[in-house]
Formats: sequence, C-alpha cells, structure tokens
Amino acid sequence: MPADPRRRLEALELPLAAGLSALCFAVFLALPVVGALGFPLAAVPLVRVAHRRGLWSGLLAAALSAAILFGLAAASGGWQGAAALAATAAFLSGLPALFAGQARRGVDPSRAYLGLAIAGVLLLVGLLFGLPAAGQPPLSSDLRSAFDTMIPSALESYRRGGADAASLERVRTTLLSARDFTERYWAGLAGACWILGSAVAFYVGARAARPAPSAMAARFESLRVPPPFAAIFVAAGAGFALLGPAGRTVSGDVLIALAALYFVGGLSIICHFARRWFRAWFLRVGLYVLVAYFPMNVGVALLGLFDWYANFRRRGEKGHSGNP
Repeated sequence: MPADPRRRLEALELPLAAGLSALCFAVFLALPVVGALGFPLAAVPLVRVAHRRGLWSGLLAAALSAAILFGLAAASGGWQGAAALAATAAFLSGLPALFAGQARRGVDPSRAYLGLAIAGVLLLVGLLFGLPAAGQPPLSSDLRSAFDTMIPSALESYRRGGADAASLERVRTTLLSARDFTERYWAGLAGACWILGSAVAFYVGARAARPAPSAMAARFESLRVPPPFAAIFVAAGAGFALLGPAGRTVSGDVLIALAALYFVGGLSIICHFARRWFRAWFLRVGLYVLVAYFPMNVGVALLGLFDWYANFRRRGEKGHSGNP
C-alpha cells in the first residue's frame, strides 16, 4: 500500500524545520539590513517542532540547522568562522525551542517566555562581555568605530541634499549623542533586542504549531509580567538617579531591557482587546505597527508596567460586560 502522505510529511518535519531555520540565517548573512528579521524567524520552525513533537525533537532540529550552517560556511571559508556561525545559530534558535519544550511539558507559557527572555539576555550579554578574552575587541569599541565611519557619510549625504549649516550641526549632534548612548548602554540595547526577538520566535512559533495543546495555551494576548519585575524597574530607576557613573550605566542597561519587556507586555494587552474589537486581521496589524512608533511605544510600555496593579484585561472585560 502507498505510504500515507501525512505520515511522510511528519517524517520530513524535522529536516524541513532545520532547513528553513538555516535559510533564515543565510538571508541575514546575504542581506544584513533586510534580513535582520531572520534571527527571530529562524527559531520559529524549531519552536513549532518543540510544541508538536517535544523538547528533544526541537533541540535536534536546532542542532541539525547549526550543522547545515557549519557545512555551508566551512565550504566557503575557514572552519573557525564556520564553528562560530554554527554556535551562534544553535544559541539563537535552540534557546527558544528549549523553552517552548518546557511549555509543552506543562510550564505556564508566560513563565516559559520570561525564562527565555532572562536566560537569553544573561547569556548574550555574558558572551559579548567575553569577547576580549577571545582576542576580539570590546563591542563598545566596535560600535564607536562603526558610528565614526557612518557619521561623515551621513553628513555628506545631507550636505549634497542641500541642508544648511544649522541643519547639518543638528544632525551631527544627534548622531554623536546616539553614538555615545549606544557605546555606553550597548548591553541594555542588546538585551532589549533579544527580548523583542525572542517574543517573535516564541509566540509566532506557537501560533504555527496549533492545534497542539501547548501551542493553544501559549497565546500572546495572555502574556503577563509578574509584579516583582516592577520592583526591579523602580530599583533600577533609583540607581540610575543616585549612583555613580558605573552604577548608572548598569541601572540604565536594566531599565532599557525592562522597558522592552514591558513594551511586549503592553502589546499583549492591546492584542487581547484588538482581537475582540477588530475582526479584520489587517486592522490589527495596522494597530500593532502604529503603537511601535514613538511616542505610542512609551504608552504601550507604561500599559505593561502598570498591568500588575490595574489588571487592564479584567477591567476591560468588566466594563464590556456592564454595557447594555
């Protein structure tokens, strides 16, 4: 008898997920700016596998994806660069699959995502701090050099566009401020990028895995940030205001990372109500894009910060049920 097509697809699920994950990384390497979404999207098929087939299947798919990248990179360059690329891929895609597997085992999805966010930030920042020990220049120096290279080109572009001297000076001041801020708070910015990217990987991967039971439970609109994080946020704010330069830098890094986490939490609240109020998906997407811009994103982060006290979802449901 011919094999069941559905079973054949299930047998190919792991290699297909690994290949798609490797493809996302390849897009980033080929087009760094356009392919920046490749990092969070690379973990989506692996998170899907973890929800559908279990933790070890997700990790096996992540290892296979890293092996594919290692083979491709080793064929076109040295093995040391290939090993570094494979290790990066295994970290960025394997960690979301690991915590998705924990959600499949019964861990509350919100806690699983928060565990993913915390573990990823600590590992990522720790690895970046360890670059000098591996013979690499500090990340802060690389960032400063990149800005110093980019600023004259940007000013020249404005100058050719007909900008006057006052406008050029304003642009120069803005870019120099951005350089100094990035150089000082790179750890917090890296943590914020991980928190935002891991949310995409964790929840989009869960959405793709439905109707698996654990994926049905891992809904973005149900995400909640526990109250103790608000106390950490307040303590970091106090440290930023009262401590010396070193303590101010650490406190600023914590504030930036927590602001990203509360933005994700606030966006989940908006998603909760948008699903009730807007039936058309493109209206919801337009709303999500709108609130990502300043100053709307500040309001979204504040919404997430005060949710532990106000419980906006419950208040909204009470107000809705109280209407005739």
